[in-house]
Amino acid sequence: MSDENKIRVIPRRGAMQIGGVCTEIATDNTRIMFDFGSPLEGEGRQDVLDIEGVTTGKANCDAVFITHYHGDHVGEVPNIMADIPVYMHKTAREILQAQQEHKVSVGQIVWAKEIKELTEGVPVVIKDLKITPLASDHSASDSLMYLVEGCGKRILITGDYRLHGFYADRLKDTLESLGHIDLLITEGTNLSRSSSYYKDEQWCEKEFWRILRENKYVFLLASSSNIDRIAAFSRCVPTGKYALADGYQTHVMHIADKNREKEYKSSKIHTYMDEKRELYEKRGFGMAIRAGKRHTPLVKEFFEKYPDKTCLVYSMWKGYETIPDVAELLEYSKGHIERVHVSGHITKEDLEQVIEIIKPDKLMIHHTAATEGEKYNLMLPASTTILMIEDDKEIAI
Repeated sequence: MSDENKIRVIPRRGAMQIGGVCTEIATDNTRIMFDFGSPLEGEGRQDVLDIEGVTTGKANCDAVFITHYHGDHVGEVPNIMADIPVYMHKTAREILQAQQEHKVSVGQIVWAKEIKELTEGVPVVIKDLKITPLASDHSASDSLMYLVEGCGKRILITGDYRLHGFYADRLKDTLESLGHIDLLITEGTNLSRSSSYYKDEQWCEKEFWRILRENKYVFLLASSSNIDRIAAFSRCVPTGKYALADGYQTHVMHIADKNREKEYKSSKIHTYMDEKRELYEKRGFGMAIRAGKRHTPLVKEFFEKYPDKTCLVYSMWKGYETIPDVAELLEYSKGHIERVHVSGHITKEDLEQVIEIIKPDKLMIHHTAATEGEKYNLMLPASTTILMIEDDKEIAI
């Protein structure tokens, strides 16, 4: 088969770093990008993605598909030329728009309203490529994988995912039903990190249940975009106590809950109001918060007034503990902190399980700082060949 009948794959960024991932898939007739993120601070290439026909020159790209709303996957979307359509999950798009509207006061431009919406399982055909969005499971709500089909080939792009979330069984069923995959492009975030991610979201929920019964006032410090985590926390707030958040977080939870299965919805989250403060103190509460001037004074006040009845649950990656606002909050709460967190990314062992389920002909690992040795250390099916490729280097399948 000549290259004219093959699909070309180019990792534009992410072959050697976690943040700022972008992958190009093209034929002679079609050119599509998957994700268009910003680099993580201090990691790898920090230059802005400058791709001819996508961000500069004459538009020569048919579409950009986004897996989820985290900044390392969407951060540079505003640089894409206006004539190029951008797609993402319909609920994820609404959440991203809510995030942007919340930050308008600090200069954020609201561009998510221009994104075209996708529904799981409903394919989009662009010239000679068919792109089918598949429901995934990540710490960003309503994240997607993409099955790309064309030229007689089938490519699966996983985006960020895990097998220790609430939707693990659903995701495994999807992977098992895919059929033959010529190329699997998977994230490998945790290949370069210590293997300490063996607990799951169900464990987090059990811990929340315990903590909310041992303490009258519980503050949950978690990413506002980690919908599953905050929803689980709200479900564990005992009857008679308040499940609280600020207006922005409550709005985001309502967006996420609209199309969510009943068992995974948030439960009775109320917007915190100062005029109801006496009721909150009388009955107790569980409250989702963020570090900063809006919530830190409230946490400090409760720890000073009720030191034996107040608890802070730290439910984020440990690397964020050195951020000044987070460090200040932890300092006020040092008398009683519980750490309840699991990674949003797949473990090495579960990645091996996924590869064994799919048995792709070829494997490409991106969204990772892992060395070639760490990649080669994976246990692979005998039929799978792992590809070592650099950013901007093309392969044809």
